[in-house]
Amino acid sequence: MRSSVFAAAAAVAFALAAPARATSLRLFSYDPADSETRHAAGAVTFEFNQRLMFTTVLRVLATEGEARADLKPAKEEALGRGGLSALIGAGAPERDLYEVQAGDEGPAMIAAFCPGAKRAWMSFGRLKANRDLRVFVLGDDPARGGARLCRTLAFNFHGEWRLPADGRFDARRLERPLFPH
Repeated sequence: MRSSVFAAAAAVAFALAAPARATSLRLFSYDPADSETRHAAGAVTFEFNQRLMFTTVLRVLATEGEARADLKPAKEEALGRGGLSALIGAGAPERDLYEVQAGDEGPAMIAAFCPGAKRAWMSFGRLKANRDLRVFVLGDDPARGGARLCRTLAFNFHGEWRLPADGRFDARRLERPLFPH
């Protein structure tokens, strides 16, 4: 009885303390794993919020240049009939879908990732340290009335950026060479 009361109290204390440290901003950088990825995207960095049970990607940055685009979680219905399964296959584990936003350099990234598209989405799995990443880039297809698979990007994990102790990050303050490299 005492142990179950202690366990319950510990669980409540953990649950109350968790929100304070539940979210942490992280940045993972990736190198292109093949020539198509090098040509279309180059090296990229993903800025994301890591939570205990899930991750929310906030933006993609061209690591070798000064390009960035905000990402917004999207619903599969935006892709048209069949959703992700119709475009990337039912067995693909890359099920987290984000729309590339039009602000900043979003339109330029959309054009580079998916030529001819006005809207684009990125689908990938959970970002994990020391794990390579596959990203499906999808673009609007007015002729089909939905989306199309533009390309599959393959990245090798490069590293994690260290953030200041206060956790604030301003991508504009990074020292990067001009793009293209």
